[in-house]
Amino acid sequence: MIDRSRFIGLCIAAALALTSPVFSAQPGELPGKTVFTAVRQIVDKPETFKDSFVSLKANFLGWKSDQDIGAPPVTRSDWIIRGDDGACIYCTGRMPEELRPEDPSVRGRRISVLGQVHLDRNGRAFVKVTEAAPLVEEPEQMMAVSQILFDPVGTKNRTIGLLGVLAKGYDQRGRRFYLLADPTGAITLDRLPKLYPKGTILQIKGVVEHDENGLPVLTNVEIVSAKL
Repeated sequence: MIDRSRFIGLCIAAALALTSPVFSAQPGELPGKTVFTAVRQIVDKPETFKDSFVSLKANFLGWKSDQDIGAPPVTRSDWIIRGDDGACIYCTGRMPEELRPEDPSVRGRRISVLGQVHLDRNGRAFVKVTEAAPLVEEPEQMMAVSQILFDPVGTKNRTIGLLGVLAKGYDQRGRRFYLLADPTGAITLDRLPKLYPKGTILQIKGVVEHDENGLPVLTNVEIVSAKL
């Protein structure tokens, strides 16, 4: 049973202590062990992947992207996926069963896609889908924030779970950003699928990445539970 007041107090203290960066991370990459192609590679080098068959792991966005990727390449029913690297690409053809592109509740669902890369008349890559299905993954490992802060390279690109309190901070330009704090530290959140008041206890999962300063940040955040 969580002692709410004590838990929040410890988390807020950790967030305040870590709002300014006091640690550094050495840039590095983990060796790739996946058979999936990165969406970013296809978007950045469309000619390289033209006519190739690829297997992708991504988030289903339906008809609405969170970035400007232009008009649908084939039909108005073309749909969008976002890779773990943040890059978005259009898909045309078969959608995953039970996922409707107009349904906001399925936005962000993890899926796998098999298809062939084509280029539109502007040279942009898109995927003509052969198969698409919801992706069943192993449950994410629950971690303390300090485990990420002290091992930023070892945790990079991992999908992990966190339990903490939502906090807010401001950068040197006065721009607001969100953190998740637990009694061991605080980590910046790239973005939230839904905004909650400061002090909300959140159980979330996401992918550990690095920001422009090499510091850990949690991306592709999904809310498992929220308690005000």
